[in-house]
Amino acid sequence: MSQKLRILLTNDDGYDAEGLIALEQVLATHGEVWVIAPDRERSATSNHISIRETLDLKEVGERRYSLSGYPADCANVGFYSGVFPEFDLVVSGINHGPNLGDDVHYCGTVAAARHGAVHHVRGIAISYAAYGVEANMDRAAKWLEAWLFDHYEDVAPGIVYNINYPHEGGDASADAPFPEVRYTYQGKRTYRDEYQVEPGSAGEWQVRLKETEFGHVKDAHSASEAVVAGHISISPLSIFTTDRRELRKWFHRARRKKS
Repeated sequence: MSQKLRILLTNDDGYDAEGLIALEQVLATHGEVWVIAPDRERSATSNHISIRETLDLKEVGERRYSLSGYPADCANVGFYSGVFPEFDLVVSGINHGPNLGDDVHYCGTVAAARHGAVHHVRGIAISYAAYGVEANMDRAAKWLEAWLFDHYEDVAPGIVYNINYPHEGGDASADAPFPEVRYTYQGKRTYRDEYQVEPGSAGEWQVRLKETEFGHVKDAHSASEAVVAGHISISPLSIFTTDRRELRKWFHRARRKKS
């Protein structure tokens, strides 16, 4: 890649999150990075857009801004507020935890990249695919730097590149080879949720999500299987969500009924 990029960097963990700062440091060596990120954690907010609320945008450093909205708001304010220049690329992350399978429908990290794709700006979401471990965000950021600037010309506008970087354990030195890359299907995630329910007055309860047990449907070419095997997963996600096979079924059924 020969050109200098203007990059919008955001996340759903907040403007001071470790993963975002790691990305900011490496991407700034190759382009002009502007951070517009939520002023607090906004996990699992999907494509929430604030259409009635007034948002607070604050400058918190050189080309660094916090926003009182959601990840998709950050991308939209970056595109249309008139405060910022035009961007070549949206990078969202590094998320603290995986975004595999159906997680992509709920995740704010993926949503910011998806918002870029909807508006025909290249969009990349990257997550550190492990819970409850000390994440090596610097390694994941360095890998993305290398991959992005080797493949930028092939990164298509209108597609969300959902990347999950595996936990390598404590043995991965800074100069160790990166994990192998696998290009994968989104795959199917499974969830089992447990709620804490407290009865209130007649006909009322207080309901709070207590715990979620995660799993996945086994598929040799899915993002989950790649990460379990210790590989970097890259899933290109379309923003075109019509199921063509199901549409054809109903289209032909309707035609038969008319004839």
